[in-house]
Amino acid sequence: MASPDPAEAAPTTARGATGGMRALTLATLFAAASGYLVMLIAGRALGPADYPLFATYWGAFFALGGVANGLMQEATRAVRSARQLAGGTGPLGGVDDDGVGSIDGPSPAFPPPGPRVRLLTAGLVLGLALAAAVVVSTPAWAPVGLPTFSGAGVAIMAVGILGFSLQAATAGALSGSERWGLYAVLLTVDAALRLAVAGIAWWLGDAGLGFAIATVAGAISWALLVALSPTTRAALASAVDVGRGRFWRNTGTAMLASAGTSALVTGFPLFVTATARPTDPAPLLGAVILAITLTRAPLLVPLTSFQSAIIVYFVERRSRGPRALALPLAAVTAVGVLGAGAAWLVGPWLIRVLFGAEFELSGVVLAALTAASVGTAALMVTGNAALAFDRHLLYNVGWWVAVLAAIAFLALAPGALDVRAAIALLAGPGVGVLVHVVGLVVVDTSSRPGART
Repeated sequence: MASPDPAEAAPTTARGATGGMRALTLATLFAAASGYLVMLIAGRALGPADYPLFATYWGAFFALGGVANGLMQEATRAVRSARQLAGGTGPLGGVDDDGVGSIDGPSPAFPPPGPRVRLLTAGLVLGLALAAAVVVSTPAWAPVGLPTFSGAGVAIMAVGILGFSLQAATAGALSGSERWGLYAVLLTVDAALRLAVAGIAWWLGDAGLGFAIATVAGAISWALLVALSPTTRAALASAVDVGRGRFWRNTGTAMLASAGTSALVTGFPLFVTATARPTDPAPLLGAVILAITLTRAPLLVPLTSFQSAIIVYFVERRSRGPRALALPLAAVTAVGVLGAGAAWLVGPWLIRVLFGAEFELSGVVLAALTAASVGTAALMVTGNAALAFDRHLLYNVGWWVAVLAAIAFLALAPGALDVRAAIALLAGPGVGVLVHVVGLVVVDTSSRPGART
């Protein structure tokens, strides 16, 4: 009999899970607050003319980091499923040769045959590949409005994405083994480092490079936890429910979909900059980019932080199929509606006080952008459900349909830049949500006993 996995030697208790989720909630609130403070610092330091440079660099880094989050998502799913198989807790569907599972059906062999997946090694391999992609892509930066800071920005982003990939592996291991308290520490340290470096850059009067360093500063958080926490090292030694080949195929599929996630969540300012028309005033561009970031944060920052927990939520409710979507979708819709009302009432005043009159937008625009964030939030929920149900292809299709639809609306819709942005952010993801929900319903219906084959 194989020796027990060290990360599974101390199973998570109900009390420990509750305390860990409480810590994760607090960490998410801190991360959201620190993100707002970084934007405030950058807006004050750079002004509406230079703020888009910071926003596009920030967006590009986290868009690329979002691709690496495919590793975190697959690691979370694979570790959690392996723990279910090893402990016999909860239903687990089978996985066929294409990496697409069935909710009903036999469980795969465990432990899987072949070489074992080492999560930290996987993070290193992925990080080196993404860092190389950053360096190779340098000639394309200037045409799409990305600041290079005379090459230093390229090096900073390459090193940062290497660290981010290792952090994604660490986050997946902690989430899949339900070490929510340590995952909360990881988020907190990440946000605190970014905020501290941004504050130092502002204090030194740095108008560019310092904020580039602040963007990637949190990517060393994983190393601190690995060095100081034996539990983190044990979590990284967790077994997964598939062999190395299947793990990388699943990760590649998740990364492809995560690229779509990144395009809509963090890379959207780049699309806004690239599709700006000659009739769009430069101050409006900076104001719209800032407003998009601010109005989506109340929904998307918590969802991003809780993404692993959402995947675990759906993994444990596979038997319910698409019905498991009802509560999360209702929650994000309610938060979005309340947020839109608040943005209408106090948004213009708050932006004017915090960032200055140069960034001013009307309450109607801020409310529309806040309401539009529901589309992306709902897409994150349905996408995580598809991933948890082992429907990697459906996960991918929904996100990329949403990306293409959002870009089309942004480029072709009539009206000013703020109007086009609101339409693109709501209608584009809405199409992707429809794809996910219809796909999950079709799969659930066809997998029921007695369904026609």
